[in-house]
Amino acid sequence: MICDIKLTRKSLFIGLVLAIIISDSFIYFAEIKTKAFYSSWIISINASTAAALAIFVVYRNMQQRSHHPQAHHDKSHLALAIGLSLWFCADLIWAIYEIVLEIVPPVPSPADFVWLSAYGFLAYYLYTTYIDFHKKFKFSNRILVTSIIGCGIFLTYIIALTTGLSVLSSQRGIAMFAVIIAYPIMDAVLMVPAIVILLNFRKEPLWFTPWICESLGLFLIAISDSWFAVVVLTSIVEQFWLSSIFFAAHYLVIAAGLLWYVKFLLTHSQPGDERSRSEQLETPIIVSRGGYTDKNNSEEKNHKRIRYVALTAIATVIVISVAIGVYYYLSSSSSSFFLFSNAGPEVILPAPVGALKQQTVKIGALLPITGVSSSLGESEGAALKIAARDINEHFFKTHSSIGVELVIEDTQSNPSVSLEKLKHLAEKGIKIVIGPATSADVKATQDYADKNGIVLISPSSTAPSLAISGNNVFRFVPDDTHQAQAISKLIWDDGIRVVIPFWRTDVYGNDLVTATKHSIQELGGSVVDGGGYVPNTGDFAASLNRINFIVWDQDLKALDSKVKQAVSQYGIDKVGVYFVAFDEIAPIFLQAQNHPVLSKVRWYGSDGSTLNNKIIRNTEAAAFAVKTGFTTPIYAVENDTDERLKHIEDQIHEQIERTPRSYASVAYDTLWVAAIAENNTKGTQDVSYLKSTIVKIADSYKGITGNTSLNQFGDRKYGDYDFWAVRNSESNHDSFIWKRVDKYIPNIRTEQGIIHQIIPAS
Repeated sequence: MICDIKLTRKSLFIGLVLAIIISDSFIYFAEIKTKAFYSSWIISINASTAAALAIFVVYRNMQQRSHHPQAHHDKSHLALAIGLSLWFCADLIWAIYEIVLEIVPPVPSPADFVWLSAYGFLAYYLYTTYIDFHKKFKFSNRILVTSIIGCGIFLTYIIALTTGLSVLSSQRGIAMFAVIIAYPIMDAVLMVPAIVILLNFRKEPLWFTPWICESLGLFLIAISDSWFAVVVLTSIVEQFWLSSIFFAAHYLVIAAGLLWYVKFLLTHSQPGDERSRSEQLETPIIVSRGGYTDKNNSEEKNHKRIRYVALTAIATVIVISVAIGVYYYLSSSSSSFFLFSNAGPEVILPAPVGALKQQTVKIGALLPITGVSSSLGESEGAALKIAARDINEHFFKTHSSIGVELVIEDTQSNPSVSLEKLKHLAEKGIKIVIGPATSADVKATQDYADKNGIVLISPSSTAPSLAISGNNVFRFVPDDTHQAQAISKLIWDDGIRVVIPFWRTDVYGNDLVTATKHSIQELGGSVVDGGGYVPNTGDFAASLNRINFIVWDQDLKALDSKVKQAVSQYGIDKVGVYFVAFDEIAPIFLQAQNHPVLSKVRWYGSDGSTLNNKIIRNTEAAAFAVKTGFTTPIYAVENDTDERLKHIEDQIHEQIERTPRSYASVAYDTLWVAAIAENNTKGTQDVSYLKSTIVKIADSYKGITGNTSLNQFGDRKYGDYDFWAVRNSESNHDSFIWKRVDKYIPNIRTEQGIIHQIIPAS
């Protein structure tokens, strides 16, 4: 019988380790994009377990108060229950901000107030526990002094590090600094008694276990709050999520101590015993095998009831955790959530009513479903799924001999992962791959594609250095020399004569800044030395976590200095910032407002940040964009009033719940060209024949994005550019939208010759 199982300290610790492994596995094995989701919910579940057990301890203590007038432990455990309950509420509030609303909380946020208010109750619990046991066991004063000195050094270092990284010239910067250092200060207060109790672990009896666990749990929270120091010092920004593992674990450690307390200490208190609680706890009720003797039948029933309550609580936590994981694993085919990092590819084979009888031809896709370019991959993935459905329906109706199976692999916005995923597709015999989406990923995969007879067709790679004649890469968008001309023309027309670039230093950012610098200088402007930053491949680059702001602030400080120098030399109306970024633009904008001079000059962006949803969801980032007149270009489809285009864009919008970039529509056309090429070549293994067929089809194909003709490098020949800007919503002035404001039309023939013109958007 399960109720007859004896719980020893050894089995408790083994169970604790297993529980930590199970809960933290959801965080550890999750994809980069879903780590925040699983972290928030696992932490909340573990916090609820610890809080529930603490409340149960208070309830049991209240039941026994009439038999044990000493209320010291009752008060301390009441404080622990209140503190853990407040932490649980704060975790839920933070999860709502980060997961549900997808916005950065205000500084300080309601979650901060709740978290910090809990420290008073937890400090009361720890210090009353320390005083009680210090009197009883005569804890070493040397250990206490060492603990105080160690915590003082820790606190001094953290405050000094945070001060050096923070911006204290703005009200928001001061508020953020105060909030960030408040946690290590409170942690240091808790760590002093926790360390003393932990260091006396070997000297105390088995019943001391609850206080060991609870002290260890509170000690772990200090490690979690201080993890940002490791991140900043080592630059392992993508591993910031490791702090979530400590957060999740510390609740389970506390819960284990409370479970031991509930099971053995409370259940063995005897009615009518007038000895003090401390004397009761010393009663040698532990038998040689680590179990406990039962004093009477009523206690045995009470003992079993407690077991059932504890086991039910543990089982509930496990079931909820598994249910969350299974739900999102099963729903991963229709969303961007994936449970495990080694999850297989997504296979799309939409068929009309009645099974397809044609031969199935596999076409691959390499998309950044997760990571810093996930907003791009999400929209292109939605477009490809719609295209696969439409293509198969068309082939079925026209009695084609083939049907298309689309195999989507997630590149995680990481060039090395892109190469590995391309190899996976090659093993399946796939000869045409849509993507990769970004230039950095194309650069990492093009050599392998050339050597292994695979054709890559990217719907959104634009780096000019990748325009190589004769290789196996086609790009259905113009290269960035065109975008550079468009943004340079806008900058010049706005009266900006000195440009300071700020960009991600990958092949996309480097090439685009170089091309834009050349175009601005051709117009007569100048480009001063700006600042590049190393792009992070993980989603942390786009995260709105507060520690992220400290990381970005180092680059913004350098930019702020250069802008100040340019403004003092040329005047504020003549200076502008040209910013090339992907999804990391949101946290950078949020932090840029701490530097007053950065808010006084005009900002211009690139296609990598056009229509970024996180900007407009976070009011402070959006307000910065509005204040600086932030405007970005992106490739414009040939005829934006086309009914087919509107129909497809509406379907994409329905899937991703936001306005898609034009690259999503390009991806739709790209798969059509690839499928027609497969249909015309009948699965040929001759790559040269396949490439020439793709070129012929592209030159004659009229898709939803217009003419898809390619130049001698395999890139799209023609392209206008739309300019988008962040504006206040007309219906609600406190909300923001992306609005198309202008259009760049190159190569217009006039009596004066060929000109480049910017016209207001219709």
